[in-house]
Amino acid sequence: MTGRCAETLAIGSELLGPSRLDTNGSFLARRLGERGFTVRFRTAVGDDLDDLRGAFEVAIHRSDLVVATGGLGPTVDDLTREAVAGLLGLPLEEDPEVLAGIEARFRSIGLAMPPRNRRQAEVPRGAAVLPNLLGTAPGLLLRHQGRTIALLPGVPAEMRAMVDDALLPLLGTTGERFVDRVLKIAGLPESEVDRRLLDVHRDRGPVEWTILALGGQIEIHLRQKVEEGAGAPDVERLDAAIASGLGAHLFGRDDATLEGVVGDLLLRRGASLAVAESLTGGAVARRITAVPGASRYFRGGVVGYSDDAKRDLAGVPEEVLREHGAVSEPVALAMAAGIAARLGADWGLATTGYAGPEGGDAAHPPGTVFLAVAGHGVSQARGVTLPGDRSQVQERCAAAALDFLRRALLGAAT
Repeated sequence: MTGRCAETLAIGSELLGPSRLDTNGSFLARRLGERGFTVRFRTAVGDDLDDLRGAFEVAIHRSDLVVATGGLGPTVDDLTREAVAGLLGLPLEEDPEVLAGIEARFRSIGLAMPPRNRRQAEVPRGAAVLPNLLGTAPGLLLRHQGRTIALLPGVPAEMRAMVDDALLPLLGTTGERFVDRVLKIAGLPESEVDRRLLDVHRDRGPVEWTILALGGQIEIHLRQKVEEGAGAPDVERLDAAIASGLGAHLFGRDDATLEGVVGDLLLRRGASLAVAESLTGGAVARRITAVPGASRYFRGGVVGYSDDAKRDLAGVPEEVLREHGAVSEPVALAMAAGIAARLGADWGLATTGYAGPEGGDAAHPPGTVFLAVAGHGVSQARGVTLPGDRSQVQERCAAAALDFLRRALLGAAT
């Protein structure tokens, strides 16, 4: 295939509301980029037949490759097949093999196929069927006037498997590919990262450079187009320069997470961890336990919101609470040391503060938080003031706490 301009359509009225995001588009942009396709447009379309036809008509006119996700289910609002078939003037025909596969899938879980699922066996004439090994909705691939149209299920796991196993092998190659690199940074604001890397950015050459602030961390996204099979020397050069300029602030690349990096450090040291949280309300423990295998190093934690809970569950001495107040460095230190002792962990990590909008005073406004780590002869705390609303302060505090622990484990806590 010689065309290199791609477009993705995310189909489903729920994607136009406030509660659902199109995560499929990001995955497709990366996978298609690896084959040299540039995704120039991403569109979300509701479950309306006329709107779908219009969106497909525009996409087919301006893009060499159109990949749509969603709308292939058995219900009345699943209209992707009908929209594309009608736009291209193709009849829908029941495919016996597809139907047999759907029936077999239901039998494998001890159920008879509901009559509505028969719709999923309808295939536009001339379309290639892309098998779905994880669900009932097959994918479809059509060629039209030099354009390629792929219709994929919207369920992320089904879509990703179908892209890797079925779609990409059929697309062939453009002779080029995009190399992407994401560098992840903690402990610095976006403006300071930008300042420190100003000269590096000026010397970026042919590499696209984007800097983003996301969830208590900064990301630098690099992208370079190269010939298929070739390396990306400019990406590697910039990676090395960024690492040199940021030092310990750079904690990982691509899919790395703070909690994953912390987990790896604990494993390599044969160490265990316990957490005591106040304002974060369990967000630190949630992130830690999101990592597969966290039970090998995570002992557990407590959410000690009240003074009594800090005393009874995290072992904070009454006199420390009375003298310094719950939002203070001494209490954070006592929480970290206390929870480590009570749960028999090598390291303790603690958070306390005012998430807002209520609480605090002139000296300690909402957003004031204290972090502490204790273990292996280390007992350190720091206070920071974090911007944002209540949920943002909690999210940023959890990230800051994990980064504080990471630096302690590296011997570079500040």
